[in-house]
Amino acid sequence: MNSSLRQDIVARLISEFEAIERGPYLQRVRCPECGKREAYINAEAPWMLKCGRENNCGAQIHIKALFPELFRSWSERYSPKANEKPSSTTPVADGYLRDGRGFELSRLQGWYTQESYWKPEIGGTATVRFPLPGGAYWERLLDNPERFGKQKANFVGRYKGQWWCPPALTAADLVAAEEVWIVEGIFDAIALYHHGIAAVSAMSCGNYPDEALNALSDAAHQAGTCRPTLVWALDNNRAGHNAIHKHVKRARAAGWECHAAQIPHGGHDWNDAHQRGELTERHQETYRYHGDLLLAPTAMAKALLMYKRREQREFWFEFKRQLWWWKLDMDAFDRALRADGRDGEDQRQIDPALRDAALEQSGSVKKICTCYPTALYYQSNAVTDESWYYYRVEFPDGRPPIKNTFSGGQLASASEYKKRLLGVAPGAVWTGTSQQLDSLLQDQIGNIKTVETIDFIGYSKEHGAYVFGDLAVAGGKVVPINSEDFFELGPRRQLKTLSQSVALHINPDRKAFSTEWTQQLLGAFGSRGVVALAYWMGSLLAEQIRAEMGSFPFLEIVGEAGAGKSTLIEFLWKLCGRRDYEGFDPSKATMPARSRNFAQVSNLPVVLIESDREQEGGAKQKQFDWDELKTAFNGRSIRARGVKNSGNDTYEPPFRGSIVISQNAPVQAGEAIQTRICHLHFTREGQNKSTKALAEALERTEIEHVSQFALAVAQREAALLATITQRARFYADRLADDPEIKVLRIAKCHGQLMALVECLGPEGLGLFDQQIIDMASGMVEKMARERQQSINADHPLVAEFWEAFDYIEGLRDDPQLNHYGKGSEHIAVNLKDFERTCAEYKLRTPELRELKRYLKTSKTRKFIDSNRTVNSRVRLNGGSVKCWVFQA
Repeated sequence: MNSSLRQDIVARLISEFEAIERGPYLQRVRCPECGKREAYINAEAPWMLKCGRENNCGAQIHIKALFPELFRSWSERYSPKANEKPSSTTPVADGYLRDGRGFELSRLQGWYTQESYWKPEIGGTATVRFPLPGGAYWERLLDNPERFGKQKANFVGRYKGQWWCPPALTAADLVAAEEVWIVEGIFDAIALYHHGIAAVSAMSCGNYPDEALNALSDAAHQAGTCRPTLVWALDNNRAGHNAIHKHVKRARAAGWECHAAQIPHGGHDWNDAHQRGELTERHQETYRYHGDLLLAPTAMAKALLMYKRREQREFWFEFKRQLWWWKLDMDAFDRALRADGRDGEDQRQIDPALRDAALEQSGSVKKICTCYPTALYYQSNAVTDESWYYYRVEFPDGRPPIKNTFSGGQLASASEYKKRLLGVAPGAVWTGTSQQLDSLLQDQIGNIKTVETIDFIGYSKEHGAYVFGDLAVAGGKVVPINSEDFFELGPRRQLKTLSQSVALHINPDRKAFSTEWTQQLLGAFGSRGVVALAYWMGSLLAEQIRAEMGSFPFLEIVGEAGAGKSTLIEFLWKLCGRRDYEGFDPSKATMPARSRNFAQVSNLPVVLIESDREQEGGAKQKQFDWDELKTAFNGRSIRARGVKNSGNDTYEPPFRGSIVISQNAPVQAGEAIQTRICHLHFTREGQNKSTKALAEALERTEIEHVSQFALAVAQREAALLATITQRARFYADRLADDPEIKVLRIAKCHGQLMALVECLGPEGLGLFDQQIIDMASGMVEKMARERQQSINADHPLVAEFWEAFDYIEGLRDDPQLNHYGKGSEHIAVNLKDFERTCAEYKLRTPELRELKRYLKTSKTRKFIDSNRTVNSRVRLNGGSVKCWVFQA
């Protein structure tokens, strides 16, 4: 093992898994599977980590699976340093084959060369190249192969009908070997060769090596011996199974004797088995047994194979993607033996052919399900106390599998199981008994894995990962969803979302990402569009920003109709992969609907639209109470509800997203809400044919070309957060020093927004040049000053109240509403008198219930008391009146 690689592995095990170095072993390693400090690994050659809890865990994890990043850039670790004489002509390939594949280089001398591969727009990589028959070659990409997408290797030339054979094996050697194993990959063939197995690589499961087989047949004929047996050992997956059946049928038709070998529980190949020490004779016998099961021609033949190995009188089994049940009638078996004169003999001493015949006569197989349901994992929602088993249902006719959930109640009886199966899988019928179902469940869910769940879409703070539909981002790396519909983020880190409400479609192809939209956004909306984009980017980091700074501001996008607000917001949603969506109207939603909208996303905006709608005649509808949003500023719960149980538990989901308010009129709320909002005002001023064309270009933009924006932000999470936390404090201090800005919360919120704008510039995502960033930052400073001015003014309802008061008082010399009378230093107003008088003069009055909330914040005439008894100088007979009192 390379010394620097060993040092890196040991250091990581000590720092991340609390390993202790004791003699030749690292001990008390925290097991990645069970979390107990009972794992151990060889300190000199730390390849395989094993858990000492054999009965409860027994995990065996190859170090490559634990620290894959240490095995990505082979050239960086194995290329000769400057002024260093190389030990061979293939140093990088040597390191890869020895330390990455576990091969003995002495066995591979002269089999390969070290080459390079280059792809435009991606770059180059070292390769290890193997020549193929006919002048073709195959090479494996070594340095950070994930850069090349799904491409891990490069074929040049034609290999159809051929195979790759280890150069040390001649045709005569293959004939003499009596068995030839045919595998998919070259490294699989080399791995088996290390264990004395004559193996060749077909290069792909779809390649039938007819030309190579003809040459092998000729070699056997020349040697005057029988042709060797073919053992088809392709990968254990659906494509491999189908290919084995097809190739075996064709080979047997050509006169070849065929068997199969399979590694049970797909996921490992023959090279993995070599590195895990699982190619002993005992292991090989197991692989041959599973190969025989795959090639069994009938359900009875498969059942007999399983019975001989298990000696179990009743069991279920799968055959051609259907469930069957085997049952042995011992009385019939004894009668069959007596008929052959073998009564009373030990079964193991009976002739195998006679025993097989007796088993076939006395055993029975019955189809119990017309499909093959498999329990994949267990998932639960701790909040609602609901849980499910996630199933995959496969069909015998080759239809794509269906995946869905089964609850505990639906697995509790055969009748409920049958109903659920009929409901989720068309044509699937369960005909088995409850006893047979119990046997199936004991085998499938006895030690089933658990996948953690979240009930929202976006960022999970507990897992440090973004979940975007069928993509996740963890630690800056994009993780696609696996075939079982969850994300494997690392050892013991399996995650999926239960949310179905928000659908995000993000294209992971970075080459398809276009930045033309940045100039279109700038041309159509100017600096306001840049500021809105900056806030949208910050929304993707809202949870982390709150963790660092305690809060995240709201954004208000308002302006006259036709100013382009909806066009802007719908385009910004495209950057996150959400199509044809703007937001929801809180005034039309019930309280439960609003709370669910707020809780179903994390690190994504919640957009509130059109809540300022008016009824006919100018009367306002009942408005959404903006004070509901106060706690969202700090990420705390907006609404609590009781949990359905016999206790007194409540559920208060934290607010994990950001708030965007889009409407025609500004938000009318108290100072507490106003200081949390960054106000962005749009007008139709400056609109022309050019801006119209740019806005329409944004509307036509396809998600496939812009949704990579969300991935870019998520992947650069750490760098962007460092910039935001540093610059936000700087800008907040600068705004706080501005004599026009009195409220520190305004300085903090707009300081954060200025830092977000900076992240769009050359030192961040690089979407705009510095001049545009400076202009947008200047606009945010202006927004902060305007927000302070709006705070200094009275609330619109209060201003409307004083406007009506002054109008009525100015109609006559004597006061009509001020019960203190003319010349007093105070004003005393009875609100019922005010409402009646306004009605007489046909003046519109604010709703008194709403007015009372804001009159106490009156600034032009300072509020003193709301329930003072005043001796009226307005009413004819005087008398006491309950009044609101203000300074004149």
